[in-house]
Amino acid sequence: MINYKNEHLNCINYKSDDSYGFKYLKVSEGSSVDFSDKYNYLVFLLKGNMHFHTAEVADRKLSGGEILLLPKGSVYSHEVRQDSELVYFSFSMLASVCDKLYIQQTLSSKETIEPMSIVPIRFPMDNFLNTIVFYLNEGLNCEHLHQLKEKEMFLLFRGFYMKKELTKLFHEIAGESDFRSIIMQNYLKVRNVGELASLANMGRTTFDCKFKSVFGTSARQWMLSQLAKHVKMKAMDPDVTISDLMAEFHFNSATHFNWFCRKQFKCTPLELIHSVRRNYKPERSVRHS
Repeated sequence: MINYKNEHLNCINYKSDDSYGFKYLKVSEGSSVDFSDKYNYLVFLLKGNMHFHTAEVADRKLSGGEILLLPKGSVYSHEVRQDSELVYFSFSMLASVCDKLYIQQTLSSKETIEPMSIVPIRFPMDNFLNTIVFYLNEGLNCEHLHQLKEKEMFLLFRGFYMKKELTKLFHEIAGESDFRSIIMQNYLKVRNVGELASLANMGRTTFDCKFKSVFGTSARQWMLSQLAKHVKMKAMDPDVTISDLMAEFHFNSATHFNWFCRKQFKCTPLELIHSVRRNYKPERSVRHS
């Protein structure tokens, strides 16, 4: 048992929020985990299984002994289908410049990588996670501990995982930057690219060039693609109507929404609803960023 626990709990460096660091959870079948859309999550599933669903991946099963990255701003639903135990590490950006550079260097492969790729928990990462669980259960929750353990975790990734595995796991955040964070936190709050450029405090030409260098496509096309993912995920809800979709995503007319669906999904709004409900199981826990 930890010594002088009251002194530890009253220290100014005691971690009191979930915006950064490690957390250990036991979750029962049918429940969900409260992942915030503002942070990235490295999910280490120790026991049980969880199922994740996105617009691109119908069903990604995460089993005990596996790792999954949930990038901030991603659109997904999830289920806990079996009593499970997990450790997750939440973060806004990678703290270490060395870790950023190393992960960026792993992206030399030209092969297509599926979203939500999974890699195994292997020795000595399993021992590392056991230590994390012990510390947290004992109440050792100092901010400095989390910072040190983040450094150790990435040393283990670099030392005991192949670059191909790190590419699979981290490819969606390898180019993470302050600019990307601004986009991910605000793109659903604005009506057009101009407003997004203003939030980034950039002129439109500079913003367009920067956006394409970071995201690989134009801001307009990316925003439409992201909106399509949100619409498709929301359409999975069996209680949602076409009018609900139009209201939530600010389509000002049936004609406009019909145009959007035909452009993005090659079908009408009603055909979209029938399609996703036929192919996707309604989820117990749906979250939208």
